[in-house]
Amino acid sequence: MTFSDNAILAKLREYADRARRLFSNPQKPERERMIVRAFLRCAGEAFEDGEIIASSEEPIDVRFRSADFQIMEIIGNKRRGLEWRQRQDRYRDAQRVADVLEPYTPSQPMSFGDSAELVADRLSEKAARYGTATCASLDALVYVDLHNRHLWPLEPADHARAAAVLQAQGWRSVSMLFVPYGVVLLAVPTAPAVIGARAGRVLNEWPGLDGLFDP
Repeated sequence: MTFSDNAILAKLREYADRARRLFSNPQKPERERMIVRAFLRCAGEAFEDGEIIASSEEPIDVRFRSADFQIMEIIGNKRRGLEWRQRQDRYRDAQRVADVLEPYTPSQPMSFGDSAELVADRLSEKAARYGTATCASLDALVYVDLHNRHLWPLEPADHARAAAVLQAQGWRSVSMLFVPYGVVLLAVPTAPAVIGARAGRVLNEWPGLDGLFDP
């Protein structure tokens, strides 16, 4: 094993350890704060980290100024805890960087229309559980993190059908984070200004991905 292999594998092991801790149940409030943080950065909204507050008051997950976020993640068939435990084992046992290399699989595009309809479909159960009266005071924020998928083409105008479904569900606003983009899919007149002012726009104000989720 070369010095370079040693250094790289040490970094990979450290990263896997941090990731597995992050995806544990006790870290759920912090994960939800990270999603809000990333969305605000995509939107170009300046903020202090202390303004992003994990809530213990159901069904609000995170408060930011006048926004009351209900957070949902769409991760497909991922089992993140198990996957990161398996990576920990592979990185621990590896002797060379070549031992942990994975074959390249190109990412496939997912349109705004398809992603918005996925968001509307997945939010339907929450909307039915909370009811329209409660949803009317909630700002849904959905993080789409699907393996080897990316948002393209960037045509937010093609999600009218999903927006109608979301409106019928009763949400005050619905936003989507599909890194490196954010988009407000729905914002009724009573939506918080930080959301309503950005309705219908592709939000991509953060330079690159470094630090997007970080405090």
